[in-house]
Amino acid sequence: MQQGEMIAIVVMLASSACYALSYVLQHKGTQASIGEGVENAGVGRLVRNPIWLIGIVLFGTSFLLHLVALSFGSVSVVQPLIVTELIFIPPFAALISKARIHARDWVAILSVAAGLGIFLIAAAPEEGSKEPSTAVWIITFFVFYAICGLLMLIGSRLPINPRAAVAGTAVGFINAALAIFAKGAFEGNTGSIFTNPLSYVTIFIAITLVGLTALAFRVGPITTSSPAMIAATPIISVIASVILFGETLNTSPIAIAIIVVCVVVVGAGVYALTQSEAVHAALDDSVESEIGEAVAEHEVAKGETPQT
Repeated sequence: MQQGEMIAIVVMLASSACYALSYVLQHKGTQASIGEGVENAGVGRLVRNPIWLIGIVLFGTSFLLHLVALSFGSVSVVQPLIVTELIFIPPFAALISKARIHARDWVAILSVAAGLGIFLIAAAPEEGSKEPSTAVWIITFFVFYAICGLLMLIGSRLPINPRAAVAGTAVGFINAALAIFAKGAFEGNTGSIFTNPLSYVTIFIAITLVGLTALAFRVGPITTSSPAMIAATPIISVIASVILFGETLNTSPIAIAIIVVCVVVVGAGVYALTQSEAVHAALDDSVESEIGEAVAEHEVAKGETPQT
């Protein structure tokens, strides 16, 4: 593995740790500001909470580190490491929020870590040299959003649990698109990053991703939508990077067998971690839903009709 790929791994692990700490701090700040039983709860109280604000700053820092990792390494190396944020959440939640970590949580953490490590060794991803044309970028953008829209439409006609899983998968496509376009923005030969049109497309994708993620969390149980979202993102990213950038993976029969086993192990570990009390608390009490509930309660208290 090249030096750039090693740097990408280290930076992405730091990004995942920051993401995890951000979620825990946002959850703790939200509960302290607009949680159940808090007097004078509201958005104003939340944005003045230093713990919540630190969490937001860390979230932005995490995203920047994620972009740096993509600038050093291939998408096939960086994106699978996204799931490690679930590894970091339980220890942070235990330290900050006094959450309980059970033995099965540690087994899941070790399973995900081992599965990812073996996957990267067996797959031996290498960065490609292809540079997509403008037409290919345009087609890619519309394909990703068309698939996301189609999945959301299909999910709207399903019962609650399948609906949440399909919505999570839909968001996984846009999450993958964010990484792909961010990679293109860093490596495009159209001048500086500020003059590269892909930079602004990346910003647009990031903004829409926030809304789509909140929507996926609202349509059904997060314990159903999160595994689908987290599992779909790296898989879709790797496939897209192979097609767009010509990245390569070890495709020998033994490597493919190991990769399949690793994907299954990591997927099972991710699902187990989303059932963890610590992870579930950090993710389920999303800032968006808490703010919405607080605003609605405040409007009801004033005798107004809550806005939808």
